Parts: sequence; structure tokens; C-alpha cells
Amino acid sequence: MTYLVFILGIVCAIAVAGFISGSETAVTGASKTYLYHLAKRGDARAKKVILLQENMSSSIGTILILNQLVLYLIPVGSTLFAVKYLTGTWAAILQTMLAILLAIYAEILPKMLAIRFTIPFALFVVPLIIGAIKFFKPVVSILEICAKYSIKLARIEIDKEKTDDQSDEELRGAIEMHSSEGDEEARKKSMLKSILDLEEVVVSHIMVHRKNLHTIDASLPMEKIAEELSNCRFSRIPMWKDNPENIIGILKTKTFFQVLQLQNGKFEKIEISNLISTPWFIPETTRLLDQLQNFREKREHFALVVDEYGDLQGCITLEDILEEIVGDIADEYETTLTNGIRLQSDGSVIVDGSAPVRDLNRQFDWNIPEEDAATIAGYLMHEVRKIPDIGQTYVLSDLKIEILRRQRNQIGLVRITPSSKTSQ
Repeated sequence: MTYLVFILGIVCAIAVAGFISGSETAVTGASKTYLYHLAKRGDARAKKVILLQENMSSSIGTILILNQLVLYLIPVGSTLFAVKYLTGTWAAILQTMLAILLAIYAEILPKMLAIRFTIPFALFVVPLIIGAIKFFKPVVSILEICAKYSIKLARIEIDKEKTDDQSDEELRGAIEMHSSEGDEEARKKSMLKSILDLEEVVVSHIMVHRKNLHTIDASLPMEKIAEELSNCRFSRIPMWKDNPENIIGILKTKTFFQVLQLQNGKFEKIEISNLISTPWFIPETTRLLDQLQNFREKREHFALVVDEYGDLQGCITLEDILEEIVGDIADEYETTLTNGIRLQSDGSVIVDGSAPVRDLNRQFDWNIPEEDAATIAGYLMHEVRKIPDIGQTYVLSDLKIEILRRQRNQIGLVRITPSSKTSQ
């Protein structure tokens, strides 16, 4: 009978130790974002788990006290039992068996279950842990003071909050970890990462450069302006006077033809200065997230980009920023791949020199540095420190880049071949 009571007592003690060990893993490992989602839906236990995570020192302190108390009672009880009822050899065997059982059923197994069923486990144990925290509060408070004083003596800072960079990296890591395989999941992951990038990327990296900007001379005859507007696929056109960089206003194509219709097609009754709106100039260093908010507040879709000297650099639209999140938005007028990117049968890519580096990295999962240049031509010249000649080939960022066309001092066309293709 004594042996049976001892065995039942040991089994119960190991089960309690395992439950406490699993509770520690569940509470510390539960996803705060998912708990927050449950709490928003009215789950009171999820709110309590969040509170435990926010006051982790008390939670862990209480759990460890309980765990150490049980783990202390097991060897003490087994030692007393062995001294009274067992010989030296069997006592050693008993202690060895207990050590193995504690490792498996008080540590490894409960932690594995807690990791597999983290949220349900955490929600189940939270009322018990809160009750234990209240009961052991005086003891835990004393132990916390001793621990903090020891840390202070070691001159270790533990009260510093996480920086924005740390939080941002945590989000990126979570996106990478929880994204499954497949095209749809890859698109979701790309969109989420692009949203985080909005705070880091400036408008100069995605704007339409001034040499590709479609503008109209405001001094042209009205018939000529109407002809250019009818052949243009853009809804907003910058109007200039005296020189192309002197933008005096923005003309909406729809507004022009509405007025023309009201005037029964009589061009002489239209005054272009009455139809254009004041141009909106923004610095090239504006962050995309800030510009997105500016577009929303001003209820505008179009802005002109200038450098520190006030010189025109290009333009940016609301659609450009949205494409940074969702990818290229093609319309019925686009007949070639976006930004002059053309895939070849041999695995290489023919790219216009003005193709943005960000678009290439996003579309082909390359790692071309984006800090020093916005376009592939700019990147090339930054790396080689000169204007390459036609036919020259460089290996940069694990890519083979061949110059196909050069127009005066501009790189017009390049062929890019990933190293995996060149080695085949």
C-alpha cells in the first residue's frame, strides 16, 4: 500500500510540474497580435493573457515559484521514501528513473504540447495563473526586488523600450514566417512588405522622370492643344510656358473637352489660363507614406517633384504609390511590359536604362542596391564610375549586365542575366 501511495504521489507531482512548465511556454509564446484579435471580439481570457504578457516579470516569477516548489518536493519525498524502504542500489535506480521522467513529462512533453496548442493552452491556464499571482504576490515582489537590484549592480539596462526599427523588423519577420508557399501567398507577402517600405522609400525612387514627362506648351494654338490631349492617355497634363521646366499649371483632359463641348467646339472661346489648376510641387525627399497622406488630405492625385534647387525632376501620382503596394496596374493603353522590361527566351531581361531598380528587384527578386540610384542606368554609372560603352559587360549584385544601347551620355538599353543563367 505504501508503494502504491508513493507511486500515485509521484505521478501527480510530475503531472503538476508538467502543467506548470507548459503554462510558462504557452503564456510567453502566445501571439500578442492574435490575442488582441480575440480580445477585440470580446474574449475576456485573451485580455487577461495580454495583461500577463505586459507584466511578464510577475507572471514568470509566480510560475517559476510554483514549478520550483513542485520540483523540490519530488526529490525530497523520493529521498525520504528511499531511505526508509529501499536499499542503496534501488535508491539510485529510483533517482535515475525520476530524473528521466521529470525530463520527459515535466519539461519536454508539456512544452511540446504548449507550443502546438499555444493559444488554447494559454486561455485555459490564465485564470489559474492570475489566482496564483495574487496568492504569491508578497513573495514574488521580494524576489523581483532582489533580481532588479542584482541587474542594477551588473549595470544592465532593462527598462529601454523597443525602437521603431525593432518593431518594424519584428513585423517583417512575422510576414516572412507566417507566409506559406504559392503565388497567392507570395503576392500577399509582397504587398505587406511594400506597405512597410512606404515609410522608407522617397518619391524620387518611383517618380516619372522629367525626360519621360508628357507636357504641353500652353502657348500652342487651341486646336493643337486639343489634338495633343486627344492622343494622350493621361488625365492630367502639366502645361509650360517659355521653357519645358517652367510649369504654370495642370490641365485636366476631361475638363478641357467638357468646356470645348459647352462652347460647341469653338476653340476661340476657350482661355487655357482659366482651365489650368495651380501646380503642386513637392521635394524629392518626401517619403511615400507622407505623400500618400498628403494626397488624401488635399484630395489630389498628381504632384510635381523638385530637387533642393527647385528644379523640376519629374512627377508622381496616387497610382504610382498604390502600385508600390499592389504591383503594376496595367490599363488598356499599355501594350508592353511596364517600365521597359522585356523577358527573353534565354532567361535574360532586356531593360531600358530608365527602369527603376525597385521594380526590377520586386519583379525578379533581385538584390540590386537601391540607396544610391533610382534607375538601372544610374546604378551602373554609380558602380563603374564612368559612362559605359556599347558592348561592355559587368557582373554586379550577382547579375551579368551588358550595355546594348547608349545615347550620348545616357545608357539606353541593357541586357541583364542572373548568374544562375550564365552558369548553365
